[in-house]
Amino acid sequence: METRKLWKVGIIPYLDDGVQYIPKGYLKGIERIGGVPRMIRYETPLGSLEEVVGEVDGLLFSGGVDVDPSCYGAQREPECGEPNPARDALELKLMEVCLRRRVPILGICRGCQIINAALGGTLVQDVPKRFGKVHQMAKGAPSAFDHTVRVVPGTMLWELTGGDIWVDSYHHQCVDRLASGLIPSAYAPEGFVEAYEMPRGEQFLMAVQWHPEITLDDDMYSNRIFHRFAQAMAERK
Repeated sequence: METRKLWKVGIIPYLDDGVQYIPKGYLKGIERIGGVPRMIRYETPLGSLEEVVGEVDGLLFSGGVDVDPSCYGAQREPECGEPNPARDALELKLMEVCLRRRVPILGICRGCQIINAALGGTLVQDVPKRFGKVHQMAKGAPSAFDHTVRVVPGTMLWELTGGDIWVDSYHHQCVDRLASGLIPSAYAPEGFVEAYEMPRGEQFLMAVQWHPEITLDDDMYSNRIFHRFAQAMAERK
């Protein structure tokens, strides 16, 4: 009898009061695709990341604090949050290794931002300042979703959704200039990129600005994003 493979998913943790942890939504999403998480802590020696990445089937770049603008050659604006230099350095190096080894990549929120920066793109440091719109859902909101995104026909995301979808929203930064080689797959009502991916036939990379791990029990599309990630890990083997 064939044993079902457990996908080993590397994931960067959040930080709260000095404690690194993986929020339960990510754990649920990884579990639903038959995966087991491997936390890659901020203090992991950069020289060991070749070995670390070699031991996982995919890498999930999670949400978290603002990316330091120095990562994309910009000066820090007053509205930019306090960065985490150790996390920035870790994720930039992880991207380098994952790209070289063609490891499937899923980016969520901050993950969407740091991946774009790592590949040569830039970020808007404060969405309200640039677009006059707050993309922070209030606690206790009557719906799990905040706004729609316009999904681009022909993309992998379009295959998962079949059209525009509602998403949640917990960010004040976003993609400004999308890195060369990436394809925008969804736009916010204000016009900025809310999701992107790599072209078909290249390494699997999908990144979204919203938090599908939070809405796994509220819509089918959030689950489909995680399952497409699992499919990419299966195709790589």
